[in-house]
Amino acid sequence: MSKKIVVVGPGNIAHAIVSRWLRVAHAHIYVLARSKTYLTKGWSAEEQKVVTFDPQVIIDADLVVFAVKPKDMIATITQLKPLISKTTTVLSVAAGIAIAQIRQLLPEQGIVRTMPNICSEIGTSVTGISFDQVSEDRKEWILSLLNLLGHVVEMPEHLLNPMTALYGSGPAYVYVFLQSIIHAAEDLGIPADQARELAAYMVQGASQLALVDSDKSLQQLVEQVVSPGGTTEAMLKVLDQSGWQDIMHQALKAAGERATQLGGIPTRA
Repeated sequence: MSKKIVVVGPGNIAHAIVSRWLRVAHAHIYVLARSKTYLTKGWSAEEQKVVTFDPQVIIDADLVVFAVKPKDMIATITQLKPLISKTTTVLSVAAGIAIAQIRQLLPEQGIVRTMPNICSEIGTSVTGISFDQVSEDRKEWILSLLNLLGHVVEMPEHLLNPMTALYGSGPAYVYVFLQSIIHAAEDLGIPADQARELAAYMVQGASQLALVDSDKSLQQLVEQVVSPGGTTEAMLKVLDQSGWQDIMHQALKAAGERATQLGGIPTRA
C-alpha cells in the first residue's frame, strides 16, 4: 500500500522535491499551500493537481514535510499540530531550525531534519540528514525517498548548519561562477547560448573527474591542467592575486552563521 506524503509550503525547494517525487516515488503526494503564489514559481499544470488548501489533508499522512521559510516554521507547526497523528513522521527542510525546537511542539513524533538543494528536481542533490526517535522501518523508507533526490549522507545534527552553507546553498555558488565564465566568454566573442552550454558541461565534466579520480588530490588535478607559461597559469595568477579563496571562505562562513541565526541556536548542540 502506497504511503501518503504531505509537503507543507509550495516554495522553490518544495517544488524541486515534489517535481522529482511525482515522477519517481511510489507514494500519494500532496502539497498544502496557503495561497496561490506557487502559480508564479514554475509549477506545471500536472504538479498543480496535487496542491490543496485544506489542512485536513495532513490527518492520515505517513510523512509531513515542512518546507516553509525558517521564520514561519514554528508558527506553521503550531497551527497544524492538532492535525498531526502520533504515527506521522515529521521532516523539516527549514534552514537552522533544530530538532529540539520542533520536539518542544511535537514531543511524540519521529522527527527528521534534512537539507536537500534545488538539484533534487533532477535527482542530483546533495542531502544531509539527521533522525530523532524514528523507527528503523520508517527511517529506511525516508532514506529511500531522499535517495531519489540525490546523494544522501546521515550525519550528527550539529553538522547540518555548515552542511546547509556548503551544499544547500551550494548551487548558487556554482551558478554565480558560471555567470562570470559566461560573461567573460561573451567578451571573447563566444555567443551567449554556446557559452552557457560549454561552461555548464565544463563544470559537469570537471566535477565528475574529481569523483572518479578521488585518489588524486584536487591540487594534482589542477596541475594536470596547468602548463608552464600557458593559459591556465595566467588565469590562476589573476585569481590568486584577487584573494578569491579568502573571499569564498568568508562567504561560506557567512552562510553558516546565517543558518545558525535562523534557528537561534548554537552551531554545536
